[in-house]
Amino acid sequence: MVKIYIDPGHGGNDPGASANGLKEKDLTLSISKRIKKYLDANYSGHTTKLSRSTDKTLTLPQRTNDANSWGADYFLSVHINAGGGTGFETYTYDGKLYERTLKIQSIVHQAVMNQIKGVTDRGAKRKNLHVVREANASACLTENLFIDTKSDADKLKDGKFLDNLAKGHAIGLAKAFDLKGKGGSTNAKPSTKPKPKPSKPTPKPSKPSTPKANLKVDGSWGNATTRALQKALGTVVDGVISGQSRKGQAVNLYGSVTYGTSGSDVIRALQRKIGATVDGSLGPATVRKLQAYLGTSRDGVISTPYSSMVAEMQRKLNSGTF
Repeated sequence: MVKIYIDPGHGGNDPGASANGLKEKDLTLSISKRIKKYLDANYSGHTTKLSRSTDKTLTLPQRTNDANSWGADYFLSVHINAGGGTGFETYTYDGKLYERTLKIQSIVHQAVMNQIKGVTDRGAKRKNLHVVREANASACLTENLFIDTKSDADKLKDGKFLDNLAKGHAIGLAKAFDLKGKGGSTNAKPSTKPKPKPSKPTPKPSKPSTPKANLKVDGSWGNATTRALQKALGTVVDGVISGQSRKGQAVNLYGSVTYGTSGSDVIRALQRKIGATVDGSLGPATVRKLQAYLGTSRDGVISTPYSSMVAEMQRKLNSGTF
């Protein structure tokens, strides 16, 4: 079940930009609610949460902390631009889960542009913004036209245009996360008719299977084990655990490890899966969580030359049950 966190920018005591009889906080809430409504009505295999559903004041850390505590798989922040320009643009941050984040940004960006033809495409960009930097999940901030440009503001006053903006966001997210249309296909044309309430609870979609590996179960964490783990968790597959502390447990691996403070995307993905603190570092606390997840002894240490925890992880990667 993919968790999509939708953040209407500003709110409450923070109105954002204001011009042409419009307030950014009102528009972001309206667009965000429409995105959630369209996703929930037309796709399965996900759950959505709004950072705010009313005109409420929230700090930036409150938004990202809430998304991180919820375990969001994606963080989408919706904003309206200002400064006399025109058009649509998106932002990500050069940080966590970078390759995956860029891919999703590109898909969502293009899906929105497909729904708002005639609007200037200002591009998919990168910027050091709190919400895309501090979210543990991949994240994107969208700037939906310019509130202080009359031609853009006129569009933002049109409910049908806001519907198309929301539809573009939703279709992009559905494509990026391979959500199934309620008709059964990812690319099925969503129904525009309201759905009757089901008489019975809708069953949860089945969890996609993990790719099966072909590892030698030797209890030693090397390049092949790292590549299999990366495939299973959906990160870049290069066999490298990057940005690790020399005081952590990565020193006990037999594969490619690079040292530093940036952390590793595959370790972050692993930490989210096992419920550990997400910092990208393979330390004793993460190892204990992994040992608990795998049902082995919990000493926080990757033993060498043989680790029962690593052996069990290899078995589960081989069977596709990790």
